[in-house]
Amino acid sequence: MHRTARARKADAVLQRVRDQVGRWVFPVHRLDFQTSGCLILATRRAAAGPLHASLTAATSRKTYLALVRGWFPHDDPVVVDNPMKNDKGVLKQARSVVEFLGRSHEPRCSLLRVRPRTGRYHQVRRHVRDLHHPVVGDSQHGDTRINRWWREEMGLTRLGLHALSLDLTLPDGDPLQVICPLFPDHHALLTRLPWWEDACAAEPSLRLPPLRWDTAEPPPDLPSSPTEEA
Repeated sequence: MHRTARARKADAVLQRVRDQVGRWVFPVHRLDFQTSGCLILATRRAAAGPLHASLTAATSRKTYLALVRGWFPHDDPVVVDNPMKNDKGVLKQARSVVEFLGRSHEPRCSLLRVRPRTGRYHQVRRHVRDLHHPVVGDSQHGDTRINRWWREEMGLTRLGLHALSLDLTLPDGDPLQVICPLFPDHHALLTRLPWWEDACAAEPSLRLPPLRWDTAEPPPDLPSSPTEEA
């Protein structure tokens, strides 16, 4: 999301979008490292809080695509409501709805559509793991041996998780519906898998052309620190 003391030159979202639009931007929410997809940024610090409240409201809907290990056995949606500990060790309610889009025995994997109803840390990754189907490429909640096979044999170099869409009501009452197509690396991989056409039939947005993320030249005159006017 942003550069840190350990990664001062990282190609981070905040700096890249700032350079693309020519003004400071403020994160409304975050995606896990190596996760692609929909992300909301505010151009005013004061707007970030109300936008975050809109995104976490019960009426909002977030949809993820998860490439997971194994043959997912459920044809109907599965509700996972295992609670999760926050960073202070306190258990919090967590709820996700998981649906299968495609699955195969060779390679043994499934594509899931996951709609988290709450916003806990690593919620999607932990809830599919609790179903015994960890996200491929997940070094923290997955299987090192399986991840290595996908990296060496299939070319998957990052987490198999993508934030596909967001549907919420903005603070002014207007609706916001956005879809982020797959990025080229995920698109190239998933189209090779035997269930691709079945998944597209269940989730037509998969047919959208992959989204390029081109490098933008930095603007000439940004202020040295973010301000409300910027």
